[in-house]
Amino acid sequence: MTSNTINRSIESSNAITFIILVSRLSLFIVFQALIALLINSWETSEKYWLLTATLTNIVSIALLFILFKRDGNNYFNIFSFNRASIKKDIIIFVGLALVSVPIVFIPGYFLSIAIWGNPNVPTDMMFSSIEKWLVYVLLIAFPVTIAFAELATYFVYVMSKLKKQLKVKWLAVLLPVIFLSIQHCTLPFIPDLNFIMYRGLVFLPFAILIGVSIYYRPSLFIYFAILHGVMDFGTALMFVFEIK
Repeated sequence: MTSNTINRSIESSNAITFIILVSRLSLFIVFQALIALLINSWETSEKYWLLTATLTNIVSIALLFILFKRDGNNYFNIFSFNRASIKKDIIIFVGLALVSVPIVFIPGYFLSIAIWGNPNVPTDMMFSSIEKWLVYVLLIAFPVTIAFAELATYFVYVMSKLKKQLKVKWLAVLLPVIFLSIQHCTLPFIPDLNFIMYRGLVFLPFAILIGVSIYYRPSLFIYFAILHGVMDFGTALMFVFEIK
């Protein structure tokens, strides 16, 4: 294999890593745009963000499956417990899960107070009534697909690639953390600067906790993936309360 061929292979691998890094941020708005075209209303498309997220998750899972297979690995193998360290992993994860409760909820409260003076504004902007049948489909589809897609994208595939590709190793965790956080700017994409800023920052502390934890202890990934799915089941459940 010539040096030019090796260089092209490295450049291709680097490009794929970057594409996957920005893929979810991009796909959220692409699917919302498609929904907006179908219903002829951008404003109405905003309330279908749970659907855009689920469709993005499905694409993310398909991409990960292909990329892992391309590298000679089985994507589904990452969703397994490390039996050698399972007891210690559980103890550490329980501690991190307890710490994560205020980290998840407190930033949203203070950000909404700082931006709007009212903690209920972002909730009112994001949760509206959609078709009953769709709510019940997404109640299962959204949390299940996100458990398999989101953290695997940022902290298994992308982070592992960046560790090999970047000389500055701390960027390997920083970049996935940032993009995990800012992807929410387009979920949903509401053309309001206050809302965009809120969505971009609200999950940053939680993203840091997850990213740093998995960076230093990869065996915690499966636990955070399960936690993420459970938390987003609660998010989907909020749409049930909006059914009229």
